[in-house]
Amino acid sequence: MGRAPVSVCILATPNTSPSTLFGLSDVLGSVGSAWETFVTGKTGQPLFDVKIVAEDRKTFRCAQGVIVSPECSIADVDRTDIVIVASFVMPASESPVSNNKVVLDWIVKQYNSGATLSSACTGAVLLAETGLLDGCNATTHWAYRDMFRRCFPKVQLKLEQGLCVSGEDSRIVTAGGTTSWQELVLYLTARYFSTEDASNTAKFWRLYNQERNQAAYMAIPQGMPHGDAVIEDCQKWIKEHYAVTNPVSEMIKVSKLSQKTFARRFKRATGDRPMDYVHALRVDMAKELLEKDNHVVDMVGFEVGYEDPASFRRIFKRRVGMTPGIYRRRFSQSRFENLA
Repeated sequence: MGRAPVSVCILATPNTSPSTLFGLSDVLGSVGSAWETFVTGKTGQPLFDVKIVAEDRKTFRCAQGVIVSPECSIADVDRTDIVIVASFVMPASESPVSNNKVVLDWIVKQYNSGATLSSACTGAVLLAETGLLDGCNATTHWAYRDMFRRCFPKVQLKLEQGLCVSGEDSRIVTAGGTTSWQELVLYLTARYFSTEDASNTAKFWRLYNQERNQAAYMAIPQGMPHGDAVIEDCQKWIKEHYAVTNPVSEMIKVSKLSQKTFARRFKRATGDRPMDYVHALRVDMAKELLEKDNHVVDMVGFEVGYEDPASFRRIFKRRVGMTPGIYRRRFSQSRFENLA
């Protein structure tokens, strides 16, 4: 007897990224049949019943002008096992503008009926608008940190994680940046069916293990508005002087504020304590050097402001999730030159 299919609704909007939308549909729709048909020669059947849904059934163009023809409207779906909000294409400096009560209410209804809610990359923005992420751990694309801090302060953002499971009965699953939807597919496959099915899917589609960690890909987004001109001037100054000794003290001098006032305003404006911001900036610069040249690691640390090599390696690994040497092997420009 075959396994009963699990129903999946992938929610699409005019802002939806087509690569994520159709990637999710293709890969989930193949689970249980692609490996069986092309590798084992056995007759398989799809384990996920996948539908692309939207507010109504009208054909529309999503991001990049790609045509989407929803298989059904959300009004046609009384209950589904899994809801996935595909990623959006929208500036990280803007505030969410959907305010679509019909769609938000439908998502809440599905969750209250027992569905697992998932999001790919920036799809977490729509989940956050429902309020269901309040108090929950969640992840999204790292460039949207400031948007979440500004618009959804109750969400416990874990940007270093490529996949985050939270909520009642672990029924909220958020995936991080861009291609993390692939890890989401494998997670859902293993959770609802088996690790063997997940392994077969990964092999058939050549999906790499993303280690559920996106810290190595993160950078400090520049130019995010926060309304504090004094702190903005300090950010511009430290970007050019990140290697100075006593960087926080030097920024305080630039700001002409008291130490206490500076610390308070800096944290309110950027979301970081001043020295944490300096560490993040220094590590960003170190990553650039590791990508571009073959300087020894200790010299890279010295150039970005760390006189103690051990301190540099420790801070780098804590913030990036891997050692400087491993980062260089994974992201050096020479690696990509070999592909040309």
